[in-house]
Amino acid sequence: MKGKTIRVLYYFLLLASLVFKLSSCSSTMSIGKKYFVRIVNDLDNKPLDFSCKSGDDQINRSLPTAGSQFEFGFRLGFTTQFNCDLRYSTYHAMIIAFRDEEALLNDCGGVHCIWSAREDGIYLYRIKHDDYKKCIGADIGLPKDVTVRLNA
Repeated sequence: MKGKTIRVLYYFLLLASLVFKLSSCSSTMSIGKKYFVRIVNDLDNKPLDFSCKSGDDQINRSLPTAGSQFEFGFRLGFTTQFNCDLRYSTYHAMIIAFRDEEALLNDCGGVHCIWSAREDGIYLYRIKHDDYKKCIGADIGLPKDVTVRLNA
């Protein structure tokens, strides 16, 4: 009986330490909370095609005209990250549209990350500042994640 009590206490302490470790992580988000990514076509009369992927989830859409947009929502897991490939004409940009990254979430300013595709680059809408920030290169603290190139 005494051994069983010690074993139960051990498992309780192990579980409590795991819960404490998860709650004290540097993550700024809550597991299970709903977040959204919106892609906006702000190109001058050009269609925008995009593909976003996270784990087993794949979203492929075409936004035919300027001003058209698509938003998708998801619940956060431990490693949720959405990579998006945005294409128009002979150009494409690959971005990490969402992940548990403090710099990105601060720029998003809430549970919505809104990306705008324009002729001169990809922009992230900053809700707190009510403006768009050009996100090519190291602008949002993700220097290896945002690239724009011409397809040959």
